[in-house]
Amino acid sequence: MKQRLSLSVDETTARYLASRARSETNGNVSALVDRIVRAARLAECVRAEAAWYAAHPDYVETAEVERSAAGAA
Repeated sequence: MKQRLSLSVDETTARYLASRARSETNGNVSALVDRIVRAARLAECVRAEAAWYAAHPDYVETAEVERSAAGAA
């Protein structure tokens, strides 16, 4: 479900968004902002997952050992 949201941005930002929206979303600034936010959310999730794997470097090997052990039982 979509929600209406009001934003206040400076004139330079408004011109930038309008220009980018014209070229990427047929002038639909809402669609552009939604796309930008979704991309930022995805990037944030990827960074968080990469950090988790960096903090647990043996996770994949341990999981593989456990999977093999379960298959042998």
